[in-house]
Amino acid sequence: MPLTVDLEQAEPYWTLTLTGDLDYAECASLRMNIDRILRSSPTSTVVDLSGLDYLDSSGLGLLLSLSKEYGAQGGRLVLVTNETVDNILALTRLNGIFSTSSSMDEALAVLGEHAVNK
Repeated sequence: MPLTVDLEQAEPYWTLTLTGDLDYAECASLRMNIDRILRSSPTSTVVDLSGLDYLDSSGLGLLLSLSKEYGAQGGRLVLVTNETVDNILALTRLNGIFSTSSSMDEALAVLGEHAVNK
């Protein structure tokens, strides 16, 4: 299934929602949105992956790149995952690298805790 990318810009966080298959063929579309986020430097971003059916190594690499670059800018990134994404993160041992949540409400709670701890 083709990847659908939706970027919603709001305060105090942005939301990047991905639906479908995140594979090599779809990475260019996602990279444009990642560059837009990095240029604008919002304080927090939620990447909603709960609608992904497939995630390959190139897509995972883009998410790692976003996490690294975003962290270097002092931003807060939270991934909303599903079972498929959780399994891939566990298999690749990247589940400790990303801040993950099982729902949007949980992700917003994580962001809220981060704001309180600043």
